[in-house]
Parts: sequence; structure tokens; C-alpha cells
Amino acid sequence: MDRQPALHLHALLVALDPSVAEPAIQPLERLVDRPGSGDVLITAIVGASGVGKSALVNALADARVVTVGPLRPTTTDIAIWGHVDPGYLAGTEISDPDPLDGLALVDTPAAEHYPDTVAAVLDRVDTVVFVTSIERYADEITATLLTAIRERGIPMLVVLSIGSRDPAEFGGVADDASSKLGSPIDVVVGEDVGSLRALLDRMVDDRGALRDQRDRAAAAFCATRTRAVADVLEEQAVASRVLVEEANDAFARARVDRGQLAVVADEEWEVAAPQIASMTADATDRAISELATEVAADDIFSRSVADAASSLPSIDQGPIDDWHRTTTNSALASMKRRRLHPLRTRAVRDEMWRLSIDFGRRPSTRVRKALRDRLPDLRLDGGAAFTASLRDAGSARIDAFKADLDPSNRVSPEDLRTAADALDSSGSTPGEAADDAA
Repeated sequence: MDRQPALHLHALLVALDPSVAEPAIQPLERLVDRPGSGDVLITAIVGASGVGKSALVNALADARVVTVGPLRPTTTDIAIWGHVDPGYLAGTEISDPDPLDGLALVDTPAAEHYPDTVAAVLDRVDTVVFVTSIERYADEITATLLTAIRERGIPMLVVLSIGSRDPAEFGGVADDASSKLGSPIDVVVGEDVGSLRALLDRMVDDRGALRDQRDRAAAAFCATRTRAVADVLEEQAVASRVLVEEANDAFARARVDRGQLAVVADEEWEVAAPQIASMTADATDRAISELATEVAADDIFSRSVADAASSLPSIDQGPIDDWHRTTTNSALASMKRRRLHPLRTRAVRDEMWRLSIDFGRRPSTRVRKALRDRLPDLRLDGGAAFTASLRDAGSARIDAFKADLDPSNRVSPEDLRTAADALDSSGSTPGEAADDAA
């Protein structure tokens, strides 16, 4: 099947918070990575503790290739009899004796003790040999594991393991097990595994069709999981709108200290400008830190806001410099109208921006003379233009923080649903696609 829809969906999902996207990413990685993992049929042996999974592998190999014993569970890690690219499915590789031709058998730990490990294996294998025993076929973990296999659409053999007992004695038990499992028992296995081996050989012969069937099922499963992620994303987007309003309030309260500005006003502009930008960054980051702490305490979007300041754009000094340029040009225009002596131009021009940020400063006589009709404007303005320049300087930083509060700013729920539909369609057979279209 076409990998492009899977690759596109994968790119969308990895842009989201892993805690939200992981349920869809893990099974999707089969469709992204499986084509390069070899031509063997990857088959997992799965089941509850003590049902004889490892003993079955040893019997198929006619050798002790994995550990069996009375401890529960005995198997705690993945063992692979055959070769699978470790970048695709990691485990202890067993190559002696030679594996079955065209087959890699994956011995898994007990499903009830290592559910995450088993789930990760299920998302990557081509087929499953589901093993249960006469003692455990009615257990809850057996039903749970079967549900996980079925919802992934994995081609499956169901094996009833009876150990060293005579299979002829357990016909009635096999019927009961089949009824309770909701699946026919494909083979009852005792000490002789010939019938199981014959079934595995048949699966290997059909491995191309089985892999295609598995890919189509994986596409449908991933699409379903992705739609669930989109629903969660929509819920988070609603919550984020409340947080963005809180962020707007927090940033509106953020102010640069006027006392600090008064000190900076004694400097030349080339020295003062970086200090004003630094003060703006401090005021902005105080608001960000306050809100990030609140959000993290509520356990909302904690990944997005953690160490927020370090991942956000820097303060842009450009708007502050633009304000200074506008202010000084206004002063120059006023002086030209009054035909002041050119030697006074620089002093009056510099005084202009200082008066705009330090209202405690008393303008000199020549400034009052030159700017008498502008000085009341400065007082009435209350530094609004300067305050606006500070806000503009921090706007990229603020906007980036607010964007992090809403995960749908990076990937929208509708983007996910569209990509899920495309993946679902790519996994359909031509007949299925026509039925869907109808």
C-alpha cells in the first residue's frame, strides 16, 4: 500500500504532545517502517503467563532456544527466533538452530505482567499465534489480549496448549474454549507440534497476502486512533481558549518599571536601547513564568509551557528603535519650524525621547522654547506610544507562548481527521474503496 498517507499523518502526530498522540503514533510506525524490515513473516507468540508460549517455541525449534521454568513469569524480555531488523523490532535474536524458512517467531513476556511491551509488539508484527491453556482460557487477561489483537485486525492462529496430555481427551474442552474465546481453536497442541508447524508453513507461503491484509487493518486501526486524538485535541482547544484569555490579562498587567526607565534616560540612546529591551524581556518573562507555573500546576499542556522562556523567540528591539526614530524625527520637525540654531539640534532631539519615558525630568529652557506646543502632548500621551513599542517588542515572544497553550495551533483536529481518512482509504482494497464511495 502507498506509504505517503502514513508518512503525512506521522508528521502531523509527532508535532503534538506525545501524551496525546502516542496511542496513534505507535501502531502507525508499522506502516512507516515495516517495508524495510525484510521479507520474513514476523509472527508473535502471545498469551498469559504459564500457558506454554516459550515451550511451544522450543518444540518448534526442537531445541532449548528460550528459557522455560516454573517461575511466573519466566519470560521477561522479547526473544526473536529468526532475523528482524533491530531498528524495527528489538529483542534478543536467536539464530541457532536455523530459524524456520521465511519466518521470524517472537516470544513475548506474559501479557498480564508486561502489557505495554506486548502492545508494542502487536503493533509491529504481521501475524499472531495466540496461545492459551486448559487452565487459563477463561481468564480475564485472555479476553483482554484477544480484544487487543482483534481491534488491530492481526491475522491470528489460536492454539490450545495441553502440555504432555493426550489431545483426544480434550475435545470437549476445546469446544468450550472456542465458545468462550469467540474464536475457533485452530490447533490443540501437546508434545507434537507438527500440525502447528504445518499451519505456520502455510502462513509463510501466503505471507505477501497476509502482510497486505495486516497493513490494511493497521491503516484502519491507526485512522480510528487518530480520530480519537482529534477529539482530545478539540477538547484541549476549548480549555486553551480560557488559558489564552488569562495570558492576555497577564501580559496586559506586565509593565516595565518607570524608576528603572528614569535611570536609563540618563544614558545615550545606543546604551539605553539594549537596556530597555532587556527590561521588556524581564517584564514579559515574569508574566510568562507566572502563567506557566499556573498551567503546570493544573497539569494542562505541561510539556508546552515547561521551560517556556528558553524555547520562545527573543525580544525584538526593532519596535523600540522605531519609536525612538519617530520621536526624534518629530523633535527635528518642531525645531525646523522654529529655526533653532543647528548647534542646539542634537541636545533638543535627545531630550525629546528622554522626556517621553521620564516624566519626572524637568525640560531645559531651550527645550521648552523649542517644543512648547509638544510638551503638553507628551504629558497627555502618558507614554502610550512608548508603551506600545515595548508591547510590540515582546509580541512575538508572547504570541509564541499563547500558541503553545493551544495544541491545535500546530495541528488542527480537522487536519488530523483528513489525514486519517486518507490513510483509511489507502488501506482499502479497490472493492472496499468503491463501497465506501457509494
